[in-house]
Amino acid sequence: MLIYQSKHFEAFSTLHPINQNFPSHLHRCFELIFVVDGEVEVIVNKRCLHLKTGEFLLILPYEIHSIITKSQSRTEICIFSPDYVPAFRRMIENSYLENPIFNLSLETKTLIFRTLFKDSPHLIEKKAVLYLLLSELLGQTTLIKAEKKDQELIHSILSYIQEHFTEAISLKNIATALGYSYNYLSKYFNENIGESFVDFLNGNRISCACYLLSNTEKNITEIAYLSGYENTRSFNRNFVKIKSCTPKEYREKGSDAKEFDRAIESTLTVQ
Repeated sequence: MLIYQSKHFEAFSTLHPINQNFPSHLHRCFELIFVVDGEVEVIVNKRCLHLKTGEFLLILPYEIHSIITKSQSRTEICIFSPDYVPAFRRMIENSYLENPIFNLSLETKTLIFRTLFKDSPHLIEKKAVLYLLLSELLGQTTLIKAEKKDQELIHSILSYIQEHFTEAISLKNIATALGYSYNYLSKYFNENIGESFVDFLNGNRISCACYLLSNTEKNITEIAYLSGYENTRSFNRNFVKIKSCTPKEYREKGSDAKEFDRAIESTLTVQ
């Protein structure tokens, strides 16, 4: 299942997770990860990267990634809009980093912890530190040209799905709404998202259902309808396929079993 975090469109935010696990997702922003202690496994566009204590990793906009902690980890994460670094954004257009794992000089690392991970209110200082960081990164890796992608189209498609997933939508609906041919959009979606439209749609619907099961007293039939399903049979079939349990069993689980799902549910807007 793939999650699109549309809230990370024009953003600057910091996170300080411990033992983080997060499923496959993507967003328009850059994501900078620093491992304070332990290690994490980060999968970026199907590349498995092992990040150890003291190392940084930069994830580029719209790169599909997930984070796994196998033993223990403490990380610092900074998510920032491409609009903060327009020169670098143009430089990496239709490219990816040969090695996105890097180290920084002591001086730059000190500045980062003072401004980026502390969420400093000084925007100009943030931008200056980001460019300093990116300059040191480029000194340690190479930009590899990739097939040209219309990244804003990805945003348009996934935002449309998140806004309408509770309705009876299809890829044909989206193609018409965005002014593209169905055949083009179908091929584009499969190549850039890495899963079918139906699977992605069901993933969003079931995540919505999990939120409602955990946070409301609504009955399962009503939750199925609110999540975009026309009948409980289809809802139950897809729920078991994705969660490996029935909606009733999920509702009866303890809070520990649902901790991983809260990370997904927090990305969704539920009416």
